Amino acid sequence: MVKAEIFAGILTLLLYTLGDLLVKRPSQKAGSVPVSLVVSASSASILIILSSFKGFWIPDGALFFSALTGILMGIGTLLVFKSLESEQVSDTMSMVAISYAIPVIFGSVALHEKVSYISWIGIILIFAGSATIMFKEMNFNSALLPAIIGNIMWGFQFITFNYALKFSTNYLTVAATGSSVALLIVFLYAYLKSETAIDDLSKLEASLAGIALGLGLAGALYIILNHTMTLGLSIVAAEPVFVTLFGKIIYKDKINKLQAVGIAVAMAGILMLTSFPS
Repeated sequence: MVKAEIFAGILTLLLYTLGDLLVKRPSQKAGSVPVSLVVSASSASILIILSSFKGFWIPDGALFFSALTGILMGIGTLLVFKSLESEQVSDTMSMVAISYAIPVIFGSVALHEKVSYISWIGIILIFAGSATIMFKEMNFNSALLPAIIGNIMWGFQFITFNYALKFSTNYLTVAATGSSVALLIVFLYAYLKSETAIDDLSKLEASLAGIALGLGLAGALYIILNHTMTLGLSIVAAEPVFVTLFGKIIYKDKINKLQAVGIAVAMAGILMLTSFPS
């Protein structure tokens, strides 16, 4: 992997972490639906602006898979932000490990990418650790269930984006198209629920989060475009580590012993995938 892609992976990791941290407070104060709407709008906007410099034309195949990705992205965003309304950012965003394990499995089974035994052990550790984080004091934490389902959708989002990039190498336009469809999904849901009110500070934080997440998505697609799905996403897979660390520092999130074990197990799995990419 050349230096440009290593830098892109690190930058994508930092952008996703920043976006995850910024949506916590507005999600709790204004609610998940209006925050999802602002985040989706700012994310789509920054990607449309960037893609305009390269031209916005997109082939039919790329358009289909980008639109499908947008549906997954929009619903996944609503579900993950729903968990953020009541749960710690370290708990909720640790679930993002699932979204990186899914395309690794898909890459091995469907795309016949070579996955080593060490990588498979890492994948199993990620799922085991993420499942453990769902529990608080040995009680099932159902409030994290939307985040888990949302991250599963985000995992399949990377798969459909991978197919879109097979029809078009213009990753910025592909990202902008998917984000625009996601915005439409979130807008329709917000309109039906009549939940659009949001205070100015929450709107600002959500807007900044959307920009960071939009730029992070562009970085992720750049990595996928230039490498295998397994190799590219293994770099960004350290996201939960940073979210958990800064969540404890910034929001004073509390982590009990069982959750700490789950986080450690998931992080060990991510470390294995990152250190020994297939």
